[in-house]
This record gives sequence, C-alpha cells and structure tokens, in this order.
Amino acid sequence: MVGKLSTLVISGLLILVLLQTAGCELEAGQASFLGKREAWDYGPAMKEVAKKFTGAEGVVLHLGDSITYASPYTSWARGGEGKTPEDEAVLRWSHCGEGNDLDGCYLASYDVVYNDRSYTAASGVRADQYLAGGHRGLPPLEEIVTKYDPQIAIVMLGSNDVHAKRSVEDYLRDMEAIVQRLSANGTVVVLSTIPPVYFDDARAQQYNAALWGLAERHKLPIIDLYGEILARRPGTTWDGTLLNKGDVHPTATREGVTPTSEPTPENLRESGYLLRGWLSVQKLKEVKARVID
Repeated sequence: MVGKLSTLVISGLLILVLLQTAGCELEAGQASFLGKREAWDYGPAMKEVAKKFTGAEGVVLHLGDSITYASPYTSWARGGEGKTPEDEAVLRWSHCGEGNDLDGCYLASYDVVYNDRSYTAASGVRADQYLAGGHRGLPPLEEIVTKYDPQIAIVMLGSNDVHAKRSVEDYLRDMEAIVQRLSANGTVVVLSTIPPVYFDDARAQQYNAALWGLAERHKLPIIDLYGEILARRPGTTWDGTLLNKGDVHPTATREGVTPTSEPTPENLRESGYLLRGWLSVQKLKEVKARVID
C-alpha cells in the first residue's frame, strides 16, 4: 500500500511539473518551426560562400514576387509585437527600419511602381523573368546584386511559374542560375518553398521537391513555407485561412489577428503573412548564428 501511495505521489508530482512547464510555454506564447528541416548541416558550406563577401554587413534582401512585395510580409519585422531580444538584435543588425539601401525590408515593400513592384520584388514575376529583368520594370538579378550587394538573400519564386505551367526542369534551371549568381557574390542564399496552389497543387509540390534537391546539392538553408502551412492547416484547410480563399496569397488580417500580431501558435494559424514574416526572421536569426557569427 505504501509503495502504491509513493508511486501515486511521484506520478502526481511529475504531472504537476509537466503542467507547470506547459503553462509557462503557453504564457510565453512560444512558437517553433513545424515544417521540414534540412537533413544537412549548411553551416560549413555557407561559411565558405560567406568568405567571398566584401560588402556592408547585415544587408539582407528579400527576392520574390507579390507575396514578397506585399507590405504585410515584412510588417512583423518592421513593427510587430512579441519580439524576443534576439529577434530585435538580428533586425537591428539587418538594418530593418532604416528605410535605406541597406534595409532589405524597405527595399522589398516600398512602392517603386504602385501595386506593381518594389526594388527587389514584383507582382506576377516568374523565376526566368527575375533573372532577365524587365517585368513591371524590375531590374535583372545582376543589377540588383551589383547595386545592393546582399550578405544574405531570402528567395521565394515559383507561384507564377506554376500559373504559367512551366516545366519543373525549366523552373529548376532558373532557380539554379539565381543561386549560382548570388553565391558567386558571397551571398548566403536562403531558399523558401512556395505555398500551396489551389488550382495546381501537384505542380507546386513538384517545384518544392526540386527546391529541396537544389538546397541539398548546394547545402543551402531553406524555409519550408509549404510544410509550415500544412502543419498548421492540414489537408486543404489552408484555403481561406492561412491563404486567401481561392488565392495563392497569404491572408493578412483574419479573426482579429494581423501581420503584426504576437506570433503565438494560435495566431500563426490565422494570418498567413504573420506566419511567413515570423518564419523569415527566425531563419535569419538561425543563419546569422550558424554562418555569419
């Protein structure tokens, strides 16, 4: 009887400790990566790339289409709630909020041509068009790299390539060229998978598989936006929640959650732009620690 009582007491104490721990995590609003992570250590390879870099420290460009150009994408970085001291530190390091040519958040979201493009992203642009330039007046990649000389570049392209029904081979060829050009500059490339595509998700998944292969070959860091979305909204429940209904673009304000809300696990299930913006900051923090520092 005494043995059973002791076991019950110990079990009760263990449960109490677990509940208290869970409570602390809930109170702190902790969130974490839920998508697929790299099966390789990108640190050594990216350190070799970074040795070639000679530009200004902390220039982090965001290269992409309308999902990058949209102001809500960088809203959490620029003025969001619930940042940790480490978040604040990496954002200061990356010049976020300076509003100049060193500030990648500004360069991605500023309206160079209203509703068309910023300095580093353009609505409707495909990977091949990003390389060549000219789409909505966006300069070619070569000019963007030369002018802004990024230390790190977060790259997400492909949703418009899916819309154009481009082959996986053609898409991958262009993404490979983008990676090669940035790497030659000494820029650490962070790839991002594309979000689900309601009208052709099979092709989106093929593109993402190709991106994972590209990242593995070059030992690049990668943000699994697709997996992060599905982990929080399984099946097709992302349609109308984390992504606008019948649309490839993330949601901004939904159920009282905005792109600048605190990134709690609950809030990261509601605003697609909050999710993407928070993920980019967390990955930037990780890459800086593993490669730059």
